[in-house]
Amino acid sequence: MEKKEGAQTGDADDRVRELEAEVRRLNQMLESAPDFITRITRDGRFLYLNRLAPGYRLADVLGTSVDAYVPPEFRERAHQAIRDASTNRTMQEYSTMGRTSVERVGHYLTRVSPIIEDGEVDSLVMIATDVTALQENRLLLQVALDAGGLGTWTYDARSGSLNWDDRTRRMLGVPEGEVDLVTHMSKAVHPDDRPALQAAFEQARSSGRFGPVTHRVLVGEGARWRWVHSVGLAVRGADGELVQLVGSVQDVTETRAMEARLFEAQKLESIGRLAGGVAHDFNNMLMAILGNVEFARYAESPAEADEFLASIRLAAERSAALTAQLLAFAQRQVLTPQILDPNTLVARIESLFRSTIGERIRVQLALNSRWRVSADESRLEQVVANLATNARDAMPEGGTLTLATQDVTLGPEAPELPPGVGRGQYVVVVVADTGVGISAEVLPHVFEPFYTTRVGGTGLGLATCYGIVKQFGGQITVNTELGRGTRFSVYLPRAEGDLVVAPSESPVMSARGERILLIEDELEVRTVIERTLKAHGYNVVTASNAEEALNLFAASSNFDLLVTDIVLPGINGKEVAEKLTQAKPSLQVLFMSGYTEDTIAHDGVLEPLTRFLQKPFSPRDLLGALSGIFRD
Repeated sequence: MEKKEGAQTGDADDRVRELEAEVRRLNQMLESAPDFITRITRDGRFLYLNRLAPGYRLADVLGTSVDAYVPPEFRERAHQAIRDASTNRTMQEYSTMGRTSVERVGHYLTRVSPIIEDGEVDSLVMIATDVTALQENRLLLQVALDAGGLGTWTYDARSGSLNWDDRTRRMLGVPEGEVDLVTHMSKAVHPDDRPALQAAFEQARSSGRFGPVTHRVLVGEGARWRWVHSVGLAVRGADGELVQLVGSVQDVTETRAMEARLFEAQKLESIGRLAGGVAHDFNNMLMAILGNVEFARYAESPAEADEFLASIRLAAERSAALTAQLLAFAQRQVLTPQILDPNTLVARIESLFRSTIGERIRVQLALNSRWRVSADESRLEQVVANLATNARDAMPEGGTLTLATQDVTLGPEAPELPPGVGRGQYVVVVVADTGVGISAEVLPHVFEPFYTTRVGGTGLGLATCYGIVKQFGGQITVNTELGRGTRFSVYLPRAEGDLVVAPSESPVMSARGERILLIEDELEVRTVIERTLKAHGYNVVTASNAEEALNLFAASSNFDLLVTDIVLPGINGKEVAEKLTQAKPSLQVLFMSGYTEDTIAHDGVLEPLTRFLQKPFSPRDLLGALSGIFRD
C-alpha cells in the first residue's frame, strides 16, 4: 500500500514539473514575442503583461488602466473595442497611439479578443503591435507620392478587379460610388490607346513589369481628355502565376503640354538657326554671282569673261548643293531606291578613302552582312562617305577608321532597342573612329542643320545624313566617349529582291522633229529650257500655267512629250499630265521640280515609271533625259 501511494506521489510530482516546465516555455515564448501581449479586465485594467516598454516596472503597471498609456483622443477607440469584444465575443481591431517608452509615443495596431470561462467573458487578451516604423515609412511614401502627384492602384489578376486610392480615383475621373472600375476604365480610356494598355497587361504576365505606358482618359463633366502615365510590378503566387499588379499613376497632361511648348521653342530656335545659315550661305553665293555678272559685263575679252562665268557657275552649283542638302535634311529629296549589296558599296568607299586618308590613319574593314537593303545608291554613298570624312577629321593625330556591316535582328526578346529603332531585321552600317569623341554639350545637336564646332564646317553634313537615312526608313545612332572615339550606326531595313545593275548614262541624241509642250511658270526658267530644246532641234510650244497648256492641247494635241513643272499655280503638273494622257495615251511625260511636295513621290520615293528631273539641272541633263525617252 505504501509503495502504491509513493508511486502516485511521484507521478504527481512529475506532472507538476512538466506543467511548470511548459509554463516556463510559454512565458519565454510570450516574453520573446515582438508584440505587447496583455490580459485585461472587462473595464480595461492590466492583469498580465508579457513584457514592458522601456522605463516601466511591472509592479507599477499591473492593475492600472489602459487609459494611462493612450493619448486622450484615442481612448474611446480602446473603450469601444473592449465593449464590442465583451458583448459580441469577437476579436476587435483598431489603430491607435500609445507609449513605446516612458518618453515616447508611437503607432500601434491593436487587437482585443475575449477570454471565455464557464460560458462568460472573464477577461480579454489585448495584443498591441508596434507599427511606428511602418507608419513613418508610409508617411514618407505618402509625402513622396504627393510630391510627385502619384496615385496608387492594384489589379487582381484572378478576379479581374481594380482598386485604387482617392488620388487615382480623382485623376482618372471615377465617379463617387463607382465599383465596377474595370468597365469604367474600358470606357474612359481613349480608343487609340486601348491596344497599348492591353499590351502592357500582357507584357506584365511574362516580364513581371507593367509599362511604363502613357495613355488618355476621359475625365470630368466637361469630358476632357487627360494624359496619365502608369507603371507597375507583378506579384506572383507560389505557382509562378500572376496574382496581382501593383502600380502608380501620374497625371502628365501639363507636363506634356510644357514639353510641347518646349519642343516648339526648340523648333523655332532650330528654324532660326536654319534660316540664318541658309541666308548666310546663299547671300555669300549670290554676292559671288552678282559680282561676277558685273565683271563679265565689262570684260575686255571673251577669255576674261569666261573666267567670271566659271565663277558664276561654281557659285550656282554650290547653291544647288545647298538646296539638295536642305531637302535631304527635310526628308524631301526625290529618291530612286534599288536593291543594293551594302558590302559592295562600303568596300567601294573604303578603296577611295584608303588612297587619300593619309598614313597616320589605319582603315579597318569588317563586312559581315549577308542581307540586302533598298536605297538610292548615290545617297547612301553620300551618307557613308560623309560619316567617314567626319571620322577622319576627328583623328588629327591619327587612329583607326572602321567601316563595317552586320545583320541584326531586333525581336521581342531583344532586351533594349537602340534609340528610335523599332523591332525588325536590319543591316547596320558602322563608321567608327578612335578620335577625340563628342562632348555631352554638343551631342544632342549633332544632327541639327548649321550647328557645327568645326572651323570651316557648314553644319549640314550630319543633318543631311540623318535626313537621307530616315527617308530610307532607317535610323542613325551615335555612341561616343571623349578621348576614345565615336561610333555612328546606320540601321537600314532588310530588303528582299534581286540586285539592280545601274544603267549606263544615256547619250545625247539629235532631235527628229519631236513636238514638246513645256509648262513652266517662272519666265527665266522657261526661257532657258525653251532655248535649250530649240537649239537641239525640238519643236517647242510653251505655257506659263496649266489652264494655258490645256487650251493649247485642245487646239492641237499633236505633241509627243509633255515637260512640266510639278508645282504650278492652280492645277499642279501631275493633274495636267493625267488630263492630257487620258486624252492621248501615247503622250510621254517628263516632270521637273525643285520640290515635289509628294505630288509624284511618297516620302521622297518616286511612283513607278515616273520620269523626273530635279531642279536645278543642266542643259545636258535635260537633253540626256529626252534622249532616253525617245530612244525607249
